[in-house]
Amino acid sequence: MSFLDPPVRQFSPRVIQVVALIGVASSSFTITVLSAALPDIADDLNSSTSTITWVIAGPLLAFAVFTPMAGKLGDLYGHRRMYLVGFTAAALMSFVTAASPNAGFLIGARIVTQAFSSSTGPSALAIMMKAFPDDERTSVAGVWSAVLAASPALGVIIGGPLIDATSWRTLFVIQGIGMVVAVVVSSRVLPESERRDDLTFDLLGGCFLAVGIAAVLIPLNRAGALGWDHPVIWGGLTLAPVAFVLFVWWERRTPHPLIELPVLAERNVSLPLVSQLFLNGPYMAGLVLTSLMLGADSTFAFSTTAISLLILPRPIMFALGAWVADRLVNRLGGRSVVVVGCIGISLGLAFIGIGAVQEWLAFVIIGVGVAGAGSGIARPPIIAALTEAVGERDMGVGTGMLNMTGQIGAAAGISLLSALVTEDSSPERFLLVFGIAAVVAVIAIATAGAIRFPDPVAGGTKSTPSPTAPYSATIDSRRWRQ
Repeated sequence: MSFLDPPVRQFSPRVIQVVALIGVASSSFTITVLSAALPDIADDLNSSTSTITWVIAGPLLAFAVFTPMAGKLGDLYGHRRMYLVGFTAAALMSFVTAASPNAGFLIGARIVTQAFSSSTGPSALAIMMKAFPDDERTSVAGVWSAVLAASPALGVIIGGPLIDATSWRTLFVIQGIGMVVAVVVSSRVLPESERRDDLTFDLLGGCFLAVGIAAVLIPLNRAGALGWDHPVIWGGLTLAPVAFVLFVWWERRTPHPLIELPVLAERNVSLPLVSQLFLNGPYMAGLVLTSLMLGADSTFAFSTTAISLLILPRPIMFALGAWVADRLVNRLGGRSVVVVGCIGISLGLAFIGIGAVQEWLAFVIIGVGVAGAGSGIARPPIIAALTEAVGERDMGVGTGMLNMTGQIGAAAGISLLSALVTEDSSPERFLLVFGIAAVVAVIAIATAGAIRFPDPVAGGTKSTPSPTAPYSATIDSRRWRQ
């Protein structure tokens, strides 16, 4: 029997959830310690700060480009199949990444790895969402977000000392081993989802979308180093609108589009997407900038292990916030919880900036924790609102679109704000960029606060969308707050 064949035995939803989350953890545990190791990686590979940030920003770009396509493929051909194939290829690429001879190879290997693993996020979430009843979706999204955040803490505990004792390459060997374990266990437990033989994959639309996203984000990152008048910069910014226009033109004409464009006008589809853009941008930029600020060539001059431990409150508080989000939603309602989370992100970033200019390390640590808790609290209700809006048949592409906008925001935030500290890494410059990030996070308060959330009721929030209806046509507007 092929490992792609579904298991004979049917497992309980909790077992399915645990197994799916093993894969989520193995794919995300490197992010915190890898961010902390950026100064060491730059020195080891003789690379500049603006280039080495693409070790983080490049995979985010790949995730943004390929996630909606991977989610759509999961909707069409089965999420289990996409999960296993993507994870197997990503595991092999992790070992290749560990052997990177230079910065360009490392960035390229990381991008390819993330392109393959882009299927695992929406597929894992779709598998878990379908395994549980609708009224438990906020809880499922919270646990998923908590594991996604907590696994980097494990990466710090394991990876930080190992990197200092050996090399940053060890981190990718460990990740590859973890992914192999995830593939083996998942092949025996995860159920197959329904395949849709009536539709085909929109490859041309996916290519137009990929070109448009890349043509925006690459110039944003390289403008500081190359100058805005460089052909690569103005060429990319010229190509981007052309690619997006072609994407819209094609999506309106093809019988099986990658994204149903009219759906984007629905409040509970468009607003979660925009919210992710303005939430993830400053949040992820804050992570990278904090690591650079604490590094040996900047304000505080800490080692990789010390940096990892100092930013450890971020994933821990994110996980705690995501874990309690469902309970808060049941008592306060989704809108209040999301707004509180967004405010937490903004305040946390402001604290980090003040800590930089005053050289108050305690402020930096508090800010990292507050921003992590705010992000963890805000995300599960947003995810639940979108998945209820799109319905089960299109859950893969729906969550893929959500991840796409989040990663676009992250890549843009990292690229733009990192460029501001390339030539000037003074405490005052860090205060400026963290202040800008805090202001951008405020925008998410308005967009996320306008999402329609069900009123809190005793025993939990109940949702009415049909599990088989497409997209937000299933929303019963009489039950949703205006």
